[in-house]
Amino acid sequence: MKYLLSVILLCCCLSVIAQQPLFFFFQNGKMGFKDERGNTVIKPVFSSVQDFSEGLASAGIGADIANSLHGYINEKGEWVIKPAYYAAGDFSEGLARVSHNGKWGYIDKTGKWVIQPQFYLCYEFKDAYAQASRNGKWGIIDKTGNFVVPNQYYDVTNLHKGVVGVCKEITSKWQLVDIKGNPVSKNTFTRMKDFDDGLAPARNDSDTYGFISTKGEWVIKPKFTGAESFSEGLAAVEVDYTGWGFIDKNGELVIKAEYDRGGRFVNGYAQMEKGNEYMYINKKGEVVLRFNK
Repeated sequence: MKYLLSVILLCCCLSVIAQQPLFFFFQNGKMGFKDERGNTVIKPVFSSVQDFSEGLASAGIGADIANSLHGYINEKGEWVIKPAYYAAGDFSEGLARVSHNGKWGYIDKTGKWVIQPQFYLCYEFKDAYAQASRNGKWGIIDKTGNFVVPNQYYDVTNLHKGVVGVCKEITSKWQLVDIKGNPVSKNTFTRMKDFDDGLAPARNDSDTYGFISTKGEWVIKPKFTGAESFSEGLAAVEVDYTGWGFIDKNGELVIKAEYDRGGRFVNGYAQMEKGNEYMYINKKGEVVLRFNK
């Protein structure tokens, strides 16, 4: 029994260790990863890295970003997918977008092509769909690479609960349509960004941002000079051009707007910029790690 308890405790400890977040940092022009205590876990040997997603992080190797090849590393810094791509995004729903020979497509976690490179640009999958551009126009694709919302728009948001924000031409306003292109609301906006959990940032004619529902109705009244999509229940907003902080879904400022730029929360942490520093904060607004730009 004592042996069994010891094994269980050891497994629990290993699980906790495995779930410890890693934060990227810069040192002498290279990037690596530290833990919450500031200990270097992965040495700064990469020309670029992105945050870990689904256990893997995009990493580049080369003299600089413009002359690098990208692949994917695990939390030990080991190559899982060798660097062979001009650019690489995050894994999402088991797939990652990568650029090869001037076109973007999607690979799985073994590096196998799932959607062959064919797009001018594309983004991460959300709820089984992704934004993709081909022949100069944007639409929405499924996981077979087929357009379910035709690529006929200047720009689109993600497809969320059967609704997508679209902008037909560069001079057009944004509106909400269903998957067949039928208008969902008469309301229009000068800018829209991606939906998350039923809300999307939108800008009115007075150049202020609020958040709308999938029906095109204001849920959080426009009062911000900048806004990003919600992530893990919080959204970065800019207040009166003075600084970025975070609001909750009631529109209440829960993290003071004191940063030069705000990121998205991923696994409980967001990367911020202030002065000559990058920093990671938790949802209480506490800085857990900082480093110079």
